Amino acid sequence: MEQSLQKTTEVVLPKETLEAFGGDELRARVFYEKYALRDETGKQVEKVPKQLWERVARELASVEVNEAKKAEWTEKFYWLLDDFKFVPGGRIMFGAGQSRRSTLLNCYFFRIREDSIEGIFDWCKEAARTYSFGGGVGTDISLLRPRGTPVNNSAIVSSGSVSFMELLSTTTGTIGQAGRRGALMITLRVDHPDIFDFINVKKDLKKVNYANISIKITDEFMSAVEKDGNFTLRFQNEKVKTEKTVRAREVWNSLVKAAWQSDEPGLIFWDTIKRDSTTEYNGMAVEGVNPCSEQTLENYGCCCLGSINLSSFVKDAFTDRASVDWSGLSKAAQFATRFLDNVLDYNADKHPLPQQKTASLWSRRVGVGTTGLGDMLIKLGMKYDDEATVEFVDNLFERLKNIIYDYSTDLAVEKGPAPAFDADKHLAQPFIKRLDARVRDKIRAQGIRNSALTTVPPVGSGSIFVGSSSGVEPVFALYYTRRSKSLSEGEFKVWHPLVKEYMRVFRITDENSLPAYFVTAHQIKPEMRVRMQAAIQKHIDTAISSTVNLPQDISTEEVEKIYFLAWKLGCKGITIYREGSREGILETANVDKKKEAGAAAARAEAKQEAPSVFERPKVLTGRTLKLKLPQGGLYVTANSDEAGDMKEVFVTLGKLGGDEKADAEAIGRLISLYLQHGGDIQSVVKMLKGIRGKYVSWEEGVQLLSIPDAVAKALEVLTSGKVNKESSTPLMRGGTCPDCNENAIIFESGCYKCTSCGYSKCE
Repeated sequence: MEQSLQKTTEVVLPKETLEAFGGDELRARVFYEKYALRDETGKQVEKVPKQLWERVARELASVEVNEAKKAEWTEKFYWLLDDFKFVPGGRIMFGAGQSRRSTLLNCYFFRIREDSIEGIFDWCKEAARTYSFGGGVGTDISLLRPRGTPVNNSAIVSSGSVSFMELLSTTTGTIGQAGRRGALMITLRVDHPDIFDFINVKKDLKKVNYANISIKITDEFMSAVEKDGNFTLRFQNEKVKTEKTVRAREVWNSLVKAAWQSDEPGLIFWDTIKRDSTTEYNGMAVEGVNPCSEQTLENYGCCCLGSINLSSFVKDAFTDRASVDWSGLSKAAQFATRFLDNVLDYNADKHPLPQQKTASLWSRRVGVGTTGLGDMLIKLGMKYDDEATVEFVDNLFERLKNIIYDYSTDLAVEKGPAPAFDADKHLAQPFIKRLDARVRDKIRAQGIRNSALTTVPPVGSGSIFVGSSSGVEPVFALYYTRRSKSLSEGEFKVWHPLVKEYMRVFRITDENSLPAYFVTAHQIKPEMRVRMQAAIQKHIDTAISSTVNLPQDISTEEVEKIYFLAWKLGCKGITIYREGSREGILETANVDKKKEAGAAAARAEAKQEAPSVFERPKVLTGRTLKLKLPQGGLYVTANSDEAGDMKEVFVTLGKLGGDEKADAEAIGRLISLYLQHGGDIQSVVKMLKGIRGKYVSWEEGVQLLSIPDAVAKALEVLTSGKVNKESSTPLMRGGTCPDCNENAIIFESGCYKCTSCGYSKCE
């Protein structure tokens, strides 16, 4: 059953598909396997991006009022899509023109209707239907009563809001979407009495595997933490009322530690979101977020998203004359606004639930986003983490914001404003007050077509498809390594497309010769990542999906500083990724590996009890090396005889029980048995080195791919004093890909993304 999650055969790419992407197999494979149109048998009928652009442009123009308008906007939408200037949400590219029951909208939010068993299972039913149509779901469990409060059934007391998270997660993991699983975000208010249970729920790696979790943080809580004061946890409905006072820093320290250990829970600054929302009236008030947190949504609200590729709008790239093509970028922003507004009409009868249709057409909320900012800055010769660059980006997004809002007022004249629009209430929103006076005047005179207009999604596999950096992130890495398909299983470099282009233009073969503005995610100070996000957030009416990449050895105190800076600067949320802290995504082969290792341990123990050709002296001389792994401290002790020959190796994992501790001990016993029968330690190193596992970490510049790999490198240090470093790059990997089984998962913009096959968990 589990094997169905993995591909058994690799799809052979047509020659013309590969050629359309300049030989870039990863980009070609993302297009061909994720977005190309398929017939009723599942066979791809599109082989080059031009065919996709023609289909999507034609379909989205089909909702225009007459044939002349349809023809006009088919041509204009094609211009927008052509040459990867704009990348719609993945569901739009997949679903436009499809005959299947599929929504074009990536995600929805809807709450649990009531604090009851019926309310919870009604949510599961609606979520299952949404997943089956291809949509992800965000929800909030703050409505559910806390653990230990009374219930009117045989249980006597409630098991608490957190106890139902596994049910919600299992629902998500059960419903398939063309080889994928649904996406889920679960949030809880920081003042809910179950907050400690919520923070710690994912410490059990067997639970809530199919959901991201985030805490709705209030200003009251942050102020209490800052003052080291008390904080009240409270819950009240018509049947239950409970309160208890805790030290705010007790909650704070718990969530910071959990985020440091596993990057969850994320933080959502809920008061900031509510304060800067443009839709806090007429039934549009935001109640939660989508699975990646970039879209703040009303009940049953949807994510209608697409991203302008900023990298496409630079003139004279890599020269002193480099500048923004404002004429082209302005046109793209206007066309993208209309494109996404048309998606709402095109998809009106394709929603999984009728309530989702009603909400989408009432507010007409869309999210014009951006991708490729990191690439744009490099083309302009600007270093991502310079203060001057942050100022430039601030101005860039302010200008884009006003162009998009201005065009939505023109759409209101042509097609009518959003049904929920009320001029006085809309203009009273703080975000709207920051628009140019001319735009505000147009909103009052003409109305506005869309109640909310801007966002920054993670762009997942869409960024691979267009060949750009993701969202507003810096370039993640200059290159990554891919394994050769030959029997030698050697590895080779695959350059980030922009890096490859620069090296070709300037005839560079060594990445060390690149200019200083080719800065990557793991080289940028966290403070500058937060400052950049805050500068952009001022001009985004919903939110931003972005990840602050942190080194493995960062302290919890530094994480605290990042969180406080994000709150004070007006970010609506913050996500961190501490290198090596994420466990890998579902890897079904691990079950067999663990059983195999357990059996190996038993065999090793049995063999060591048997007579050996080696007679152990009473005294051996040994040294111990400790390495830090995500699974715990790894202690490798090597004992040698009087001649200096290594005869024993003990491997201990500083973790209580479990298969991994047994595996580590088994490795040591087997190495000892081999050495005692005349084996050579260098053969052991060669055999174990390079084995990849779920967890990847770094220690003093050395990449540790797994426990066996770490043991091999420890033995190298103990025998020769150094590790013979292999060619590699610190990609902050997140684990093994469930599609291609390569250890090529990276964590970026709050999403898992495979650099080998293009798999993305967030789309």
